[in-house]
Amino acid sequence: MSLALAALLACQENNFSQLTQEDVFQQERIQTVDVLLVVDNSCSMVEEQNKLASNFDSFIQYFDQAEVDWQVGVVTTDVEDERQRGHLLGGDDEIVLRDADGRLVDSVAYDRRWVLEAGVVASLDPSRHTGVSNDLRTAWCLGTRATPGAPNEGCTEAAGGPGVDARYGAVLITEFLADPADVADDAGEWVELTNLTAADVPLGGWTLSDEGRNAWTFPADAVLPAGAARVVGRSEAVQGATWTTGASFTLNDHALFLRSDTDGASEIFAEMVAQGTSGSGLEQGFEAARLALTEPRVSGDNAGFLRPEANLSILFVSDEEDISPMSVADYLRAYADAKGADAYRNRARMNVSAVVGDRAPELAGEPSCASANGVAEWGARYVAAAAATGGLHDSICAEDFSPIVNDLGLTLSGLQSEFELSRVPVLDSLEVRLYASADDDSLLRVLTRDTDYTYVEERNVIRFEGDQVPPSETYILVEYKRRGGA
Repeated sequence: MSLALAALLACQENNFSQLTQEDVFQQERIQTVDVLLVVDNSCSMVEEQNKLASNFDSFIQYFDQAEVDWQVGVVTTDVEDERQRGHLLGGDDEIVLRDADGRLVDSVAYDRRWVLEAGVVASLDPSRHTGVSNDLRTAWCLGTRATPGAPNEGCTEAAGGPGVDARYGAVLITEFLADPADVADDAGEWVELTNLTAADVPLGGWTLSDEGRNAWTFPADAVLPAGAARVVGRSEAVQGATWTTGASFTLNDHALFLRSDTDGASEIFAEMVAQGTSGSGLEQGFEAARLALTEPRVSGDNAGFLRPEANLSILFVSDEEDISPMSVADYLRAYADAKGADAYRNRARMNVSAVVGDRAPELAGEPSCASANGVAEWGARYVAAAAATGGLHDSICAEDFSPIVNDLGLTLSGLQSEFELSRVPVLDSLEVRLYASADDDSLLRVLTRDTDYTYVEERNVIRFEGDQVPPSETYILVEYKRRGGA
């Protein structure tokens, strides 16, 4: 007998007795979802970016449970800098070399236009080894031939001639591999440094970093020999690596956004959201999202992110109020238009959530909340957008972001964590079973109260937490005696 038929017969029988009640539920899922994360990159956001970066696995665990085909893209609230203005931030990163006193020695910044796909090595043209212009794309040769620890070959695409101003002098970043082709990033990324002088250069206390959360310090005994090139690798698996950084220094891949099949997605996500704090102090999150989802970006630089068949969820993370030029209603219309007419009727098709100062202060002008990292303004516009679209909002002042991102991941995945019973049960009579299908022979396991689920008397629901949430499309059979025969 199928579960559905058994439940139907039980209901009919229970019209005449108080023996047992059977409720059958099927777990749901949203098959595809595009998540646009809009991150404040102004001067007060470093800790919040780090908390986001470290909670990616919690965020997507429910996507994986529901077998959701997901995509996650990141933009910043800065719409004044053309490099960030609605651009998805995959493929952007920096390599910054500083001496032990914190002085800049050399740096190179690359972005999506470099197209550093798997296996592509960036090598500084030898004609640029004497100048400061090696952070220009035209100074670098891109190809699959790597020469770590050996002199670079020239390339015809390098242009402009050598620079004229010396840096702090001695050492240049001359080659790097951001996306190894045959191994994982944590086993294959590397950066080459070259000593241009006739004297050994002590590197103890020097750092490699980016503008986000990455920073690695050379050991006290590190020395770069005169005229030599040496390699800093992610791991000892990098051939010829003299020093290894582990997870302290990583390089962002070319992927403009993350997909459910992206290798090393957690690490790449950390690079994307940790955008530093040098962005504009005029936070325009709504406008940044509109630019990302409309022309010319949506079919240009951001092509492929917004899929016609996918639901769209937009998540704003900021400690300031939005000051975008249009009204909240106008922006919600723009987002809904990006998904089509059904987005106006179906909140699952387009919704907005926010991690902001989410409570109105008692007195105008006071902060919404405060934490060890500072204060957050009342994000009234963000909260209004979340309320209007059935999204979630939570406080950015929370010490731990994991509960926030868990709730968001669960909501956006489409999985249900609570199931309301049709009658009030005698608590000790509750029996809950999980089935793979509607067939009685597909029993997966019998669930234990207060271990696998809890009963919430106030709402008459059984509730699941974390990885106990039933997988996509499974069946939950709840059998119990009715309290008082009701």
